[in-house]
Amino acid sequence: MRALRSFLTISSLVLYFFCFVSISKSEIVSKIILLVNDIPITQSDFQQRAVFIQSNNPQLSVSAVSSQAVQELIDEAIKVDASKSMGITYSTDEVALALDKQLKAQGTSLAKYTEKLRADGSDIKTIINARIAATVWNQYIIRKFRKYADITVSEVDKYKRDLLEKEIFHIQILKIQNSDMSPEKLYLAENISTNFQSCANNLALYKDHPDIEIDDIFDISINELDEPFKTILNHKSDQFLLPMQVIDNELVVMINCTPKKMMSDFEVQNILISNQLKAYSEKELRNLRQDSVIEDKK
Repeated sequence: MRALRSFLTISSLVLYFFCFVSISKSEIVSKIILLVNDIPITQSDFQQRAVFIQSNNPQLSVSAVSSQAVQELIDEAIKVDASKSMGITYSTDEVALALDKQLKAQGTSLAKYTEKLRADGSDIKTIINARIAATVWNQYIIRKFRKYADITVSEVDKYKRDLLEKEIFHIQILKIQNSDMSPEKLYLAENISTNFQSCANNLALYKDHPDIEIDDIFDISINELDEPFKTILNHKSDQFLLPMQVIDNELVVMINCTPKKMMSDFEVQNILISNQLKAYSEKELRNLRQDSVIEDKK
């Protein structure tokens, strides 16, 4: 029943704002319109957030903007309240400093961005409050659920394998006929590897060589390769030169013209843990929404 009441409260607020509250550059008032677990949300909070959303999403209808603004503000209050129960807080100054650093890296500053928002009818406060909620919530989720995040070696391998299968390669295969097991042919194959500069240079040097057949293969995925090249590339995708093979009386030199820098196991583990924590975060927020007390004060 509490979840239903919360839904009805949000719906009625959206209707109220849609009908009566302008989200243009109107007078900012501080009337409390909602209490979320005793955390006040004012009409000013709503107007500033709605203006910000609309300025970034001009295609949205007024009702859609109102609905998104109300839901964001409620969720942020829930996150801050839950985090505070664990003793997790974050100051406005800390967030403002981090935001200023990020904006300066983009060629502007917090002061300039504040002026832009003010000109649009919004306020930097709405951005800072959203960031505070996101920051403390992230710490809350890590503190509460990190111990449950469990990544196996097979999951790491699968993630890396899936990434590799999406990559596109340029592969060069040089085949040297060696039915007579000639030392000269072995020397030629070794010389190709030892003196390798680029795949383009190989074409210039060996395309007319009587003992060498070159397959220059563009835009191929790893699953489109035949064995043993598929397996070799799976393990050596970050290298130009791949181990020389003897196949059907041919010396085969395989070159990966486009080596791929793959993520380390540690990096993949962090991504997978982050994904697990995101799932915990979504579930926890749903549960907290159901348990929250949302009072309509308009």
